[in-house]
Amino acid sequence: MVEAGQTIVYRGNVCKVRELVCGYREGEDYYNLTPVYDPSMTIHTPVATIGELARPVISREEVDRLIRIMPEIECVTAENRTLENIYKTLLESKNHEDLIRIIKTAYMRGEEKLNRGQQRNEKDKQYFRLAEKTLYNEFAVVLDKSYEDTKAYVVSQASLHDTEPMAI
Repeated sequence: MVEAGQTIVYRGNVCKVRELVCGYREGEDYYNLTPVYDPSMTIHTPVATIGELARPVISREEVDRLIRIMPEIECVTAENRTLENIYKTLLESKNHEDLIRIIKTAYMRGEEKLNRGQQRNEKDKQYFRLAEKTLYNEFAVVLDKSYEDTKAYVVSQASLHDTEPMAI
């Protein structure tokens, strides 16, 4: 059960729970949610399914832990033809470490292509942006920073725990 004022992640979007609306549709109770990064939008979701579609935002301690272990998280090793399916599976897992794997893999693959004089792969860029947005939007709320400040903070902190520059 969630409460009014609580910040949750609903289908990958960081949202504030505004209120419980009793009997909203067909006598069913719904939560009224507002995405943190688009306050003009309102989402109504049934109380009965909120547990399947939402979770509380992670703690500051968990953000710090994830930043510390970023250098240890392995990149995905797969051929181009199967990589998109792996990216999709990782993105759908809603697991923070999986999002980091996507970001690191897409970044490293892009750097390798640039070093060979080639352009970055569009699928890598697409999944990089999706994973980055999902991860950093939640981190930004927890850290009480802007999206851009959060990205800079994460990269700088993760680099402190790595012997090589952090590639995310």
